[in-house]
Amino acid sequence: MTIHHIVLFTFKPEVTPEQRQNVRNCISALPSQIPAIQSLVTGETVFNPLGHGYDEGVIFLFENVAKLNEYRSHKAHLDYQGLARPLTEGILIFDIDSETAA
Repeated sequence: MTIHHIVLFTFKPEVTPEQRQNVRNCISALPSQIPAIQSLVTGETVFNPLGHGYDEGVIFLFENVAKLNEYRSHKAHLDYQGLARPLTEGILIFDIDSETAA
C-alpha cells in the first residue's frame, strides 16, 4: 500500500516572491525532518484550464495510513502549517491509496 497525499494551494495575492520561496523551502525540507515521508515532489502549476487556479502542488508518499497520521501530528508539519496558512488560500487536500486505486 502506498498513500499519495496531494496538497494543492494558492498563494494570497499580497505574498511576495521571497515568502513563496520560503514556503517551498520548508516543504522541501520536510522529508529530512519527518521520517514517515517516503518522498515528495513539489512545484508550481503548469497552466491547465481545468486547474481551478491553484499555484502550487505537493505530492507526498507514505507507506500506509499510520505513517500519514505520524506526519499529520509531527511538530515539523505543524510548524510548516503555521508558516504557510497565513500566506495561502484555497487549499485542497486529497489522499489516494494506490493499492485500492489500481
